[in-house]
Amino acid sequence: MSVGAGLAPSPGRQDLRRRLLTAIVLGPLFLAAVALGGVVFLVAVVALVGLGAWEFYRLAAMKRPRPRTVPGIGLALLFPVLFYLAPASSLTGPGLLALGVIGVALAQLLDGGSDEALASVSITVYGAAYVGVLFGHFVLIREISRVVPGMPYWWGAVLVGLTVVLAWLNDSAAFAIGRRWGRHKLIPRVSPGKTIEGAAGALVVTVLLAVGVVLAAGSRMPLLTPADALAIGALVSVAGPVGDLVESAFKRDAGVKDASDLIPGHGGVLDRFDSLMAVAPAVWYYLRIVVL
Repeated sequence: MSVGAGLAPSPGRQDLRRRLLTAIVLGPLFLAAVALGGVVFLVAVVALVGLGAWEFYRLAAMKRPRPRTVPGIGLALLFPVLFYLAPASSLTGPGLLALGVIGVALAQLLDGGSDEALASVSITVYGAAYVGVLFGHFVLIREISRVVPGMPYWWGAVLVGLTVVLAWLNDSAAFAIGRRWGRHKLIPRVSPGKTIEGAAGALVVTVLLAVGVVLAAGSRMPLLTPADALAIGALVSVAGPVGDLVESAFKRDAGVKDASDLIPGHGGVLDRFDSLMAVAPAVWYYLRIVVL
């Protein structure tokens, strides 16, 4: 019987509707930021990094060492900004990052003194790097034309879009295949729902899609060969689950199901983008080392 006939929707159906509504609203906004690039995309990434860093320190605060949340978020935000300002290597970036790391240690010294200073500073700096560095690689991919002479600027948007689509397809395929045919757990102590069959099937699906997109695009996508597409699909299939499992381990240690409830129906920023955070560096370094 339909909802209109008088029955209230089930919690599962309500959750699905929230997820779909959120995707309908936020998806186009994110894609628009990718398409526009420049400062617009940087602002979008900085916002996600700030929220993701806050979620990480929220999880960390549930354990004994107390992270330095405010300076940690500040350091995390520094990474994508530096990647945007200096997509190629420079001396300015490392110098500012060193200053940020020292700033975190100074905040600990002024506020908490030496009480658990080693654990507190370590977890703060790691959290900033975990969210800021990994997520910041999307800025590098979007601005790739600035380090590759002659490349059209819109190519960065294509590469970011392809990376996002492959990562989310891999995650969805692993869930669907694992639910239908999964028998052997991948790493049950971290994520009981993930299976070897799901991961293997998702790898095949992701590689086939990546190669299919490149073949279908033909001369309109001269940057990537089918061999490159195969390699990128395989990298996404390995890096994505690793990113997901790492965040799952953090949440399990903190004793929570989601990093936060910032995104209705999807949990938090880390819950939605954990796979992408690991995929972005893998794709970036493949492009820079092998393709370009």
